[in-house]
Amino acid sequence: MAKVALKKVVFYVHYLERERLLERLQDEGLVHFTEIRRDLKDEFEVTHLSEVEFESHLESVLTRLSNAIKFLESYTRKKSFIESLYEAKKPVEKKEFFRIARCVEPGTILVQVETLEQELAQLAQEESNLLAQKNFILPWVNLEYNLEDIKSTDELVMAPGSLPSGKIADLEELPLACQLVYDDGKRAYVVLIYHKKDEDLIRPILQEKEFEPVEFHGYHGRPAEILRELDEKLNILEEEKKNLKQAIEKVSRHYDVLTILYDYYQSVYNRELIDNRGLKTASISVYQGYVRERELARLEKVFSEFETAYYEVVEPEDGEEVPVELENRKIFKPFEGLVKMYGLPSPIDPDPTAIITPFFILFFGICYGDAAYGLLLSLLSIWFMRKLKISAPLLWILFAGGIASMIFGAITGGWFGDFFERANIGFLNAFRRKMMVFDPMNDVMTFFALTIALGFIQVNVGLAVNAYKRIREGDTIGAISQPIAWIVILSSLVYLGLFAGKISNPLLNNTVKALALFFVLLMVLFSSRHSRNFVIRIVKGAYNVYNGVGFIGDLLSYVRLMALGLTSSGIAMAINILTLLVWQIPIAGYILGPLVFIFGHLFSLAINILGSIVHPLRLQYVEFFKQFYDDGGTPFLPLKWEGKYTEIVEIKKQEV
Repeated sequence: MAKVALKKVVFYVHYLERERLLERLQDEGLVHFTEIRRDLKDEFEVTHLSEVEFESHLESVLTRLSNAIKFLESYTRKKSFIESLYEAKKPVEKKEFFRIARCVEPGTILVQVETLEQELAQLAQEESNLLAQKNFILPWVNLEYNLEDIKSTDELVMAPGSLPSGKIADLEELPLACQLVYDDGKRAYVVLIYHKKDEDLIRPILQEKEFEPVEFHGYHGRPAEILRELDEKLNILEEEKKNLKQAIEKVSRHYDVLTILYDYYQSVYNRELIDNRGLKTASISVYQGYVRERELARLEKVFSEFETAYYEVVEPEDGEEVPVELENRKIFKPFEGLVKMYGLPSPIDPDPTAIITPFFILFFGICYGDAAYGLLLSLLSIWFMRKLKISAPLLWILFAGGIASMIFGAITGGWFGDFFERANIGFLNAFRRKMMVFDPMNDVMTFFALTIALGFIQVNVGLAVNAYKRIREGDTIGAISQPIAWIVILSSLVYLGLFAGKISNPLLNNTVKALALFFVLLMVLFSSRHSRNFVIRIVKGAYNVYNGVGFIGDLLSYVRLMALGLTSSGIAMAINILTLLVWQIPIAGYILGPLVFIFGHLFSLAINILGSIVHPLRLQYVEFFKQFYDDGGTPFLPLKWEGKYTEIVEIKKQEV
């Protein structure tokens, strides 16, 4: 339960040295900058722009760089399936990063990319128009006369169009001639000819038959000739697109440079935003922020490089929002992300990472609940980490969950479900039975009691943390009359309900009862002690006791662990039954059986991961955290060179 100790610092620097100081602080990544107090700005009569009002010439450059990168992404090296699963930043050596960032002018590259993008969009628009014309003309390809000749005269009306295929027969009853040009089964394309004197009769009927007239304005020649011309234009367009894509692929060699430029200018823009947060006069600039306490010496070293720079450590003001940075041992580090998903702890709250880690891993193992699946999951996690050369928190979480699943699966006899037993594999089934403690499919009540017991333990741990938190804040009476009281009451109820009848020790049983009643009375009297009215205090205290009913709901929520575990076993069992049924098919069964087994269990292995993460997380967030945890902390985000696409690395010199 560790958070990094932070110190608030205020910086003073001459206006002419401010940019260089901010750049050095960004190089070191030491300071989380915060807004200068508004009353100080008013006192110094400093004009200040909000981040919404603040403008920088870099904004347009960043927008153009971002658009260019997105455009060129599909033309760069194709990522493998494994690489696409994890978007890792590209490592760039520090000297190379700044050499490119400071020497390459983005304007020339951006103009090339934007020109090519515009040309490609124009070709795509032309292609879309040609295809639309082709689709329009295609149904009329069988017409043997020019489209411009389809026009009405003083006496006759020529009306090309289409109507539903099933209604073309209805036209035979009308005084008109009908030429069927094409029928695709849904709509019939026709040319109708009738006398103008019959127009008032025919038009309403055609509308009733869903006739849609067609106009051929702008088209000349027979449809077949028009289609040939359109195809020739499309072929030319395709050749132009091919040449254009080759030009784009040539320009895409600048992709890595553009990502470096984007990350560089974004970091510079962030520095400008920080500069805008400060208080600036004609001769001095003042900034404030937070530094890790252990890095004050490094901060001192940076400030020693400047003639006019000075800083002082000050105490945070009352009600000031202090940023939070979690710091845990290596074994707990991957699980910090689970806490951050919910929300960072407030500055006065403990970091719950180390507490939820064992519970989450255990609950994952119960939900996944299969030793073979757990082994495969752990091996796959290690393989992915080595293949991608990363240490992703999620993969470490899955690795740990796989280990827990191996242990719990062995205890419950789950090795690809009940495959060893169902397939009657002698030595493997004997090994399974030797390791098994209980069968969750048959000993459901044992499984039920196990999950309730785990819920009881975790809820009491949450109450204990709540008590620790209150005592640390100086609220010892509150700790005793609320969380500690509930720990004693709940533990007493469990003892009296499960063990009192089996232990013939009246003194012990009466002591437990007396202890429970004492803490109930304590809760009634002191849990709402801040109320001035004694009667209201007692009523609120009694209501707090009544609220203990909610613990029953909390404990029952942990039954979802059993439900998920049984579901995983049930899916595996169904796959095994299907595998053995297919295996009995003559000849084909020897091929289909292994396929059903492999792909079925791979599907089960993958699909159960989601539930085994989501439901244990819900128990942490809803049932556990509500006992003691208040989120709302602001993350500690020091100004540093941090990119979206790249990661700056320093190559260590080899010792000779």
